[in-house]
Parts: sequence; C-alpha cells; structure tokens
Amino acid sequence: MHGVAMFLKRFYQPVLLFLFCVLWAAAVSAQTQPKVTLKANNMAVPEFLRQLNRQTKLRFLYNQEEMMQLPPVTLQVRNEPLDKVLEAAFKGKHVYYNISNGTLVLRYRPALERTPVQAAETPPVTGTITDEDGQPLSHVTIQEAGTNRGAYTNDKGFFTFPVGNNSILRISYVGMEPITIAVGKRRELTLSLKRNSAAKEVVVTGMVTRNRESFTGAVATFTGAELKAIGNQNVVQSLKTLDPSFVIVENNSLGANPNAMPNVEVRGKTSLSTSQVKDQFGQDPNLPLFILDGFETQLRNIIDLDMNRVESITILKDAASTAMYGARAANGVVVVETRKPKQGELQVYYSGDFRVEVPDLRSYNLMDAREKLEFEVLSGRYRKRSGEQPQKQLWLDSMYSAHRALVEQGVNTYWLNEPVQIGFTQGHSVYASGGDQQLRYGVGVNYKKISGAMKGSGRDAWGGTVDLTYRKNRFNISNKLNVSGYTANESPYGSFSDFASASPYFMKKQADGTVGKYLDKPEGDTLNKAIMVVNPLYNAMLNSFDVTKNMGVQNNLQMIWSFNSYLRLQGSLQLSKENTTRENFLSPLNSRFDNSSIYEKGNYNNTRTDVFSYQTNIMLTYARVLQQHSLTANLRAEAQEAATRGYITAAQGFPEGSNGNPAFAFSYQTNSRPGVTIDKYRRVNALASVNYMYDSRYMIDLTYRIDGSTAFGSNRKFSPFWSAGIGWNLHQESFFKALKWVNRLKVRADIGSTGNQNFSSFSSADLYQYYQNINPFGQGAALMTMGNPDLKWQNTLNSNVGADVTLFNNRFNLILNAYNKKTDPLIVILTLPTSTGLSGFPANLGYMSTKGVEALANYAVIYKPKQRIIWRVGYTGSMVRSRYEGFDNKLDGLNKQQLDAKSLIRFRDGRSPDDIWAVPSLGIDPATGREVLVKQNGETTYNYSTDDIAVVGNSRPRMEGVISSNLTYGPFSLGINLRYRWGADLFNTALYNKVENISRTALAYNQDKRALYDRWKNPGDIAQFKGISMTDRTEMSSRFIQKDNTIVGESINMGYEMLTQPWLKKAGMQSLRLNAYLNDIFRWSTVRTERGTEYPFTNTIAFSVSASF
Repeated sequence: MHGVAMFLKRFYQPVLLFLFCVLWAAAVSAQTQPKVTLKANNMAVPEFLRQLNRQTKLRFLYNQEEMMQLPPVTLQVRNEPLDKVLEAAFKGKHVYYNISNGTLVLRYRPALERTPVQAAETPPVTGTITDEDGQPLSHVTIQEAGTNRGAYTNDKGFFTFPVGNNSILRISYVGMEPITIAVGKRRELTLSLKRNSAAKEVVVTGMVTRNRESFTGAVATFTGAELKAIGNQNVVQSLKTLDPSFVIVENNSLGANPNAMPNVEVRGKTSLSTSQVKDQFGQDPNLPLFILDGFETQLRNIIDLDMNRVESITILKDAASTAMYGARAANGVVVVETRKPKQGELQVYYSGDFRVEVPDLRSYNLMDAREKLEFEVLSGRYRKRSGEQPQKQLWLDSMYSAHRALVEQGVNTYWLNEPVQIGFTQGHSVYASGGDQQLRYGVGVNYKKISGAMKGSGRDAWGGTVDLTYRKNRFNISNKLNVSGYTANESPYGSFSDFASASPYFMKKQADGTVGKYLDKPEGDTLNKAIMVVNPLYNAMLNSFDVTKNMGVQNNLQMIWSFNSYLRLQGSLQLSKENTTRENFLSPLNSRFDNSSIYEKGNYNNTRTDVFSYQTNIMLTYARVLQQHSLTANLRAEAQEAATRGYITAAQGFPEGSNGNPAFAFSYQTNSRPGVTIDKYRRVNALASVNYMYDSRYMIDLTYRIDGSTAFGSNRKFSPFWSAGIGWNLHQESFFKALKWVNRLKVRADIGSTGNQNFSSFSSADLYQYYQNINPFGQGAALMTMGNPDLKWQNTLNSNVGADVTLFNNRFNLILNAYNKKTDPLIVILTLPTSTGLSGFPANLGYMSTKGVEALANYAVIYKPKQRIIWRVGYTGSMVRSRYEGFDNKLDGLNKQQLDAKSLIRFRDGRSPDDIWAVPSLGIDPATGREVLVKQNGETTYNYSTDDIAVVGNSRPRMEGVISSNLTYGPFSLGINLRYRWGADLFNTALYNKVENISRTALAYNQDKRALYDRWKNPGDIAQFKGISMTDRTEMSSRFIQKDNTIVGESINMGYEMLTQPWLKKAGMQSLRLNAYLNDIFRWSTVRTERGTEYPFTNTIAFSVSASF
C-alpha cells in the first residue's frame, strides 16, 4: 500500500499543479468584446456572418434558411465591438442574438400577427420555457397552429400569449426539438425543450458529456427514437442495424431463443474465445463494456431494458473515447442513458409493444416418407453386413416390409410443426414525470411477456423505476431507484433437432390416440438389438421443467456541487443486490434413463447465485471558454466491489410421477454433494483527462488512468492506461468557409492503451477442493486450479484515424474510420500433462492484431425539412481482419484439444482467429465415389491425416453492413434496412452431418434431401458427395466449406404520428404515434444449411403504440 500511495502522490502532484496553473490563468484573463473591421456593400446576410466569424473566432449558431430571408447588409465599421456591429446591421429586422461562452446565437423572428383577444373571454396563457438543465431560454417561438399569431419568451424564459382553450401551440427554438401541446383549460405552462437529436452536438461518455466539435474520438450516438424506429425487440438488436462496428455473431444453434444471450463484438476480437479463459463468474472475453446511467452493468440487463426508457445510446470505439474506462475498455464501450424527469406539469407516457414471431423453417430440406425409405434402401440399411448371420437378413426384410407398408398407407408425417408455435410478445410501459425548476420526479413501470417460438419457452420481464432530481442554486442531487426481475422458461420439447430427425413414415400417435414412447421398436431382433427410435413427443409430454428466476434492486445516487460556472464537483454511489435461481428437473420416465438403474432415473439441479456490489466515484471538472480557447479538465477516482455467492446442488433418482421435489430424490448425483462458491472482485482507479480546443479549429485530448484489480496476478495489481488524440475542424478555416456547400469537415487521429478484465477471477490464485471422504488424518484437499501471481494485464494498443463530413446543407453525411488494435500480451490457458492432475495454467503468451475500416454514409435525395418531407438513403459497411503472432508453437496442447473436439479453430502464428481449418479436398472420385484429399506436399490421397490440416476459409465476411432508405412525409415515415454479408466462408453442418457422416445407426433418422439426390451412386457419376452406401465416418474437409453471401430484410418499418387532430384533445392525449415493423422477414443466401438447430429462427411482425397525456 505504501508503494501505491507513493505512486498516486507522484501521479497527482503534476496534474494538480497543471490544473491550478490553468485556474490561475483563467482568473486573471479578461473576456473582452471582439472588435470588427468590415465594409459590406449590399452583402447577403450569410456571407456577412461568415466575415464576422473569421474575425471574431466565435462559434456561430443560426438557421441558414432564416438568414437568407433577410435583406442584404450595407455598412462600414472599423474596430467596433461585435454587439455594436450586430445592432447596426440588424436594426429593425427582428433578429435577436446572444453571446455566451464563446458562442453567438442568432434568431430571425418576423413580426407575427397579434390578434387582440378580449380579457373578458379567456385570460392569456403564461408560462416559462427552459432547457433540460432548467436554464431559461430566451426568444423561443410560440405559435398558434393554423394561424400566424405568436409570441416569444423574454430573457427569463417567460411568455404571455392570449389564446383560447381549443388552441394548439407549436414551440420551437434553434438547436432544440420542437414540441406541440394542446392548451385546454390550462393558463400556466412550464415547459422544457430537449436538445435537437438530429444535431447530436454532444457526446455522452457515461462519465462526462462532451462537445462533439471538440472531441477527437470515434463514437456513434443514437436516440431512443432512432432505436425504436428499427424495431421493438431490444436495444441490442436495433444497434446492430444502425452501426456497422456493432456486430451480433449469429448463433446457429440457439436461433431466436428469448433466453439466450447474444454474442456481441465491437470492432472484432481482442482475446482468445475459449471456455477456459473464464469461470462461471467470467464473461465473454470479447464482450464490450456496458454502462447504464453512469455505472457498469451486464448484457442481460441491457437486453431486458425497456426500450421506451432509453434516451440515447453512445458507442465508444477507439482509445480517445474509451481510455477513461481503462482496464475494461479494450472491446469498446456502450453507454446507455435512460429518460430523465422533465420539468413542467404532470405528463404521462404510455407505450405498448406487440410482436408476432413465426418460426422460419424454410432452411430445412428434409426427405419425405418415400424419399426416406428409398435412401435407406440405397444406403444399405436393409442389407446385412458381411459376417453377420443369415437370420439377420430375415429380420431386416421384416423391418423393411413394415416401413414400406406405412409409406404405402400414405403416412408422411411433418414433425417440424410439433414443437413450434406462433410466438407472441406483449410489452407495456407507463412513465409519469413532472416538477418545477427545483424538484422533478419520474415514476415508471414496465412489463413484457414473451411466448417463444417453441412451445413452453418464454420470458416474463418486469421493472419499476423512481427518479428524483433536486436542484437548489449550485447544488444538484438526483436519485434513481430501479427494481427489476424476470422468469425464464425453457421449452419442455427439448432440442428442435430431435423433431427434425424423426422419420416421416412414422405416425405421431398410436392407434388409440396416445403418444407412445418409441416410434420404432421391432420385435424378434434376437441377433442384434434394434435401434429403438424414441418419439420426441413422448419426452415433451412429461413434467420436466427448466426455470430461471431473477430479482434485482439497484439504487444510483448522484450529487453535483457547482462552485461557479466553470468548476464543479460530482460524486456518485451505486448499490446493487441481485438474486438468481435456476431449477431444472428431468423426469425419471425420460427415455434418457432407459438403461439406468432405478436409483439413477431422473435428476434435479438447483443453482442459486447472490450478488451484492457497490460502485462509487468522485470527479472534479473544470470547463471554460475564454475567447478563442476552450479547456475541459477532469480528475476522477473510482472504486468497485462485487461479492458473488453461489450454491449448487444436484439430486438423482426419483419415483415415477414425481413433480421434481428434491425431497423425493434417492440421493445426490453420483460422486457429488452440495457445493458453495464464493468470489469477491475489487477494482480501484484514478483518472486525469484534459481537452483543449483553440479557435474552434484545433483540438487535443489527453487521458491517463491507473487501474488496480484482483482479476490478474497478485504481484501485478496495478496497470496504467492512456490515450492521446488530435483533431482539426477544417470547416472552420477561412479557406473552407468560402465553400458554402461544406458544413463540416473534421479529421482526427488518436492512439492509446486500454485493457480487458472479462476473465476468470481465479487466474492469480491457487484453488483447492476438499475431498468428500475423511481419513484418520483428517480431510484432504486437492489442487484444482494453479494460479499465476505474475500474470500480466491484457492490454490493447488502439490507434484510429477518421473523418467526419457534412455537405450540401446537411444533405450528405459521411463518417470514415480506420483502426488497428494490438493486444499484447494475450492471456492463454496452457495445457499441462495429465500426470499433474490439472487441466491448465494461466499465462501470458503471444499477441493479436486486429485491423479494420468502417464507413457510415447517407444522402437526402429529397430535403424539405420545413414541410417535413425528407427521403434519405444510407449505407454502412465494415471490414475486419485479425491475426495471431508470438505463440511459437507453445499452444500445441491447446490445438490438440481443438483437434480432439473436432473443432475448426486453431491457434497458430500468422493466422486469424476466424480461420477455418480442415484438410483440402479435390472432391469425389467419379470412379470410386471416394473423396480425394490433398496432402501437405501437394500429392493426392484417399486417406485422411490430421497432418494435412490447413486453412481452407475464413468465417469473417470481407464486408458487412446495412443499406437503408428512410422516408418522412409529414406525419408518415417509412424505413427499409437490408443487411448484406459478403465474402464469408461457412462450414455447412447440414452437409457434414445430414448428407454425409450418416452412420448405420443414423440411418434410422431423417436426413437432408441431398443425401439421396446428390451423393455418388454409380461409377462415372459426377457428384459432390461420396458414395451413398458408405456409412463410414467422413472427416472435416474443404468440401463442406461454402462461400456465404447473404442479404437479409433486417427491418422494414412504418410509422404515423398524430399531434393536432381534434379528437386527441377530446381523448385527453397530447400525441399519439403508431408503428409497424417487419424484422428478419426474408433471407437470401448462397448457402443452403439448417438454421436454428436447437431452437428455430423466426420472422417477426410487430406493432407499437405510444401516447402522451
């Protein structure tokens, strides 16, 4: 601890000295009014303002179209203050301006018709309008809909306007989102305007809010409305459509299972993805960090988060934007901000979301009854093998006759519809907020019930939140209390593949209408026991269950003290408590226990996990604009602790008819007993960051952070992280300002180091397990896991260059980024000899480099914002490539495990983590029907050898993204988003498992049609697959690798918004919006493979209704 204290002392002294110097310089500096020398002769107002901008170096904020309506300016001034020049230029022209914090805001407000209203009829409406922070807004326009009558707010945000009860007011202000309200009988209004989401002038990092113009990092920000426009499933599914760097790696096994967590990556991988690098409390080592309202959270909480609560989501991608999160940010950071209470009278918001999910079974290409029987005949199922007794053929003939009779009777069962259903989801959300400038409040509840596409599967999620914000002078305190939970049920029908494998010439039920246990159980098989084909419906009808229940309580407290307008102190504290229990029971009648002892039939598992955590931080912020200089500096310290306690018990042996009560179990599972696992994780950090911008043109970001964590070696508890970024606003240069069609042109670059803590919490410590038995010397203990006290932190050096471009009066937008990430060293679990009794040892070995480019572009083909007519087409795309180096053949043991597990992945220098490894193949020999393989030396052979395994493809697409078209026509909106994936290689498991590799035992199950039509049958056949009668094992070869080019109808959405309809007021509503969605409605691919083998994928039709009262 003495060493840590000395380090922090050395670290803080220079930083504090720097900040005090800055504060002293700011205190002695004086803000002077800029002087202007200018001669204007009949000069257009926009050009006049550009000339002023060049001389004053202030930020100018105005509406270009408004300024173009003004008459030209003619004047001549020399060394005059700016306010005098503006007063002379706009005298009598209804232009209002304000200079504050280096920004000049101008508004043109033509004279509005003011129709007198007699006081005796209706008293005037009065009110106050502020921004989201409660600051009054001057010169806000209040206009009565359908007339030219209006009013403006004064310097204190106050207005008075004589209108009737039936009037509808439209309120607008530059940089803010306009609102429309029905007056009714209200005579006093308190309103708050939100910042214009289209401008997106700020970046929310989860710690601080930054001006986008001065920010050097690569970020993407999306509002809640943009997320909801894509779909209403969850925010993660919407994010993958909006940003190309945010990728959900498709899980072909779990499909659309509502209880499965997606595999998420931001800009590719930074770590080895093996189950060995994490324990039950670890996470996917390539998962990004998720921040919810300023605090770290789990992916599951983001998935279950009510979309209607989301205000915005920001993806932080590079070092300049993520270095403030230090050891947790190597995979990127996703910052989620929820809705805050709004100032004003009580307003109630309701949202209803409804989804219909139709199982997508079009990828299955299974045989019908006649095809299945023909395939069995050709593959030799009904022919005895050489050496078998002659009686065996008699039995096989009898079985064939029975199956053929069923086919001739017309039995052709479609099994795929049995375990599935049309899933339905309904979600409801209610939020109410209100308050004044001092106290604001918000209360919300939400509930979502998901009935999955497989019968019996589903998820019920619920939540409640209470928000309080109190502001008094320089003090601000806010508290957010969240209570949430869910109940998740897995389908009792088990794996979907069981039904896909059932032969179509069997009937689902017996003659008496009952569901039999077996589909095929021939009598008389005394020589070789017949394969008893289980009826998958039988096991589904049993009382087995798999249920997970969760409940969590979380409280976020934040306090802010503003010493003055440029210095403030902020502190936060989060307390969180969560309990998760999973119970699963498998009935003793299940066919899995047919050959088990009565004492082993049926099993029960109960896993309970309790987590308590706290996070706390304190931050000092200095932010000031002095003429051409803008400076923001932060000092921050943070601490976190998470204590996890897990209880596991497993029982076996249940009497028939048992309901899963463990009290009726005969014993614990063999060689097991109840287990308890206790894990405690701690981290601390200190951060210093500085941002400086000169003249709105040049900017620099510097960040330094020191992290301490218990996740790594006990001898390496602390590690530093840093970043440096620079940027240049070219559009602020004089030589670019003459180009009126250039609105923004910014270039930026940064480099920095970040880390990754998504690893096993036991990496640095030896872990022992007590023996179950006791001896005269006591109870022994065995070493389970060997820790590494010298384990280094896994650090990633991240560099990025990019450009932000806006042209043609905001009609064209382009964001380009190119990046390089190098993770050095990697954390690898090295295999140990079996004689040690240990499976592996954590060590630092090798490195991984990831390079990529990404682009986001859109263009408004039609752009009439005043009429609300905009048609915008867009494109997003990304290319990512990764490579290993520095292993030096030290992972041969791990590669041997991959080989034994029939995995397509290897860990070799110079190769990619996405490479597919198999033996190269030249195809099927037309003469013999056997596969011709290629050896390492180039020779051909029929014999498979693991020595010939090489890279035969790469599963990462060469390019992936979304092509979009979005139309807004008044209150109507239409959006189309098509995902494309080009250049990926796919190992087709359907070809490998259901066209070939069909053993004599597997002939009893249904297969892909290609096993009948595309396999070699006679000499001379040109076929893709080996001889149909060959039932020996086929090893992995390049024949099963196919080029996967895909187009998916990811989102088609329509919406209609109602604001001014008379019936809304009668119904007590201020606004009503209706949306309809089609998600994943179609898919075109160059590969025909089975999708959703354990749980099917779905096509979704969804609806949403949102109303405010």
